[in-house]
Amino acid sequence: MKLFRIISFFAFLSLLFMISCKYTQEATRQTGEELAKVHCASCHLFPEPELLDKSSWTNNVLPDMALQLGFQMNGDMIYPDIQQERRGDSTYWVSKSAMSIEDWNKIVAYYTEHAPEKITPQNRPPIKEITSLFDISASPVQKNGFPAVSYLKIDEGNQQIYEASHFDSSLNVFDKNLKPVSSRKLKANIVDIDFAEDLKKAGLRSGFMTSIGIMHPNDLRKGKLLDFNATVKSKALIDSLQRPVQSFAIDLDNDGYKDQLICSFGNKNGVLAWYKNLQNKGYAKKVIRELPGAIKAYISDENKDGLPDIWVLFAQAQEGVFLFMNKGNGEFDTKEILRFPSVYGSCYFEMIDLNQDGYKDILYVNGDNADLTRHVLKNYHGVYAYLNNGKNQFKQAFFFPINGCYKAIARDFDKDGDIDIATISYFPDKKNQPQEGFVYLEGQGKLNFKPYTIKEVKAGKWLLMDSGDIDGDGDEDLIIGSLDFTNQYNPEASRKDTAFLLLKNRTINP
Repeated sequence: MKLFRIISFFAFLSLLFMISCKYTQEATRQTGEELAKVHCASCHLFPEPELLDKSSWTNNVLPDMALQLGFQMNGDMIYPDIQQERRGDSTYWVSKSAMSIEDWNKIVAYYTEHAPEKITPQNRPPIKEITSLFDISASPVQKNGFPAVSYLKIDEGNQQIYEASHFDSSLNVFDKNLKPVSSRKLKANIVDIDFAEDLKKAGLRSGFMTSIGIMHPNDLRKGKLLDFNATVKSKALIDSLQRPVQSFAIDLDNDGYKDQLICSFGNKNGVLAWYKNLQNKGYAKKVIRELPGAIKAYISDENKDGLPDIWVLFAQAQEGVFLFMNKGNGEFDTKEILRFPSVYGSCYFEMIDLNQDGYKDILYVNGDNADLTRHVLKNYHGVYAYLNNGKNQFKQAFFFPINGCYKAIARDFDKDGDIDIATISYFPDKKNQPQEGFVYLEGQGKLNFKPYTIKEVKAGKWLLMDSGDIDGDGDEDLIIGSLDFTNQYNPEASRKDTAFLLLKNRTINP
């Protein structure tokens, strides 16, 4: 039986070879670079070979790219994906590959010949100095749990902290001294809350919660939108969402009813969509951009026409910042603001006036290293500043390299009149620079910064960060949250772990 299987396997390969010889596309006269710019750039921004090392291209990225272009692989062998199709009463063998094997080999040769053996390290001194700006206290993990924070928010008005846990699908509230206030189970992985009230004012809270569903990369429609006061038994307001990560309740078609804007990140598939409020009859889905990766959105009225426009960072494949101008009746025009290569690992952006000229600039962060090349540190990961010339045209003015940088918040933390930046990294250089986990960039004026870290930087794997005046003393405090599966099945070890850190600013009350 085993011999029969072996013979059958080689017979199958021979059949594929004969079919592929007959039905493959003919080679072109284009070079490998020209072919790459045509075919690779059809799905995303053309990636320069220098962005990854030779081994990453050969062993990780190019094999995956071959599958996307309609090839099948078996070890070192590559052949077109030949499929049978019926047209009327006839049957045909059809190649699904986007090019010939000869042309594909030109692309492979182009990347392997031009990629460096190793990516050069980030060009800056190690971060060693400890900031004295914060008093730091830790909130431990739950009993028998592990660091699994999926959402963090400072409620300034009530001087409270909201924390959602992936461990037990709970939403927990703490006071400014990290004492528990309340906790409820939700049977949902909360990653975002759109509060209806101004969190700078005290009072009861309401709004909407976004549940991502399954956190790891997938295209399953397990995500949902819940009312803020939902319980385990509550039905979703909107369900069957593909890994949603953010939502906004806002009237997008100017009919007097608040709709829902939802960033469904997805994985291979995803969508930026709004859901029309049908006035107590549910919501109707309206697609804005049917591509994966929508991770962060901001609402503004750019042309002052009374209609909300949408800024969105896409962090998958076609990475970049896009502005969707509202034309009315829920229709949008798309304007590309910034584009990044598909290997950049976009994570986050803020719209904030960095140089105090009256225009909103873009603070951009890239460092997602949980992909095909997670074993490689990238010298282009870090935090960037793009300045606005007043016409929504942006030019890079600053870059500080941080391996695996995941989020940055720009505020005047030390109250000296210029912008400072707090950053976290989920994928720091653990061996040589674990201090990258948290970096405080103290502004020196004119987008010059001095980097600091904290002693407690190794206490967690920092995925989340928020800022706000938790103690009401007039300066901005910080919270950073850890999501670390290392001790997921080791309660004894995880008992010593930290869920999140509260960094109380000492500027006004030292």
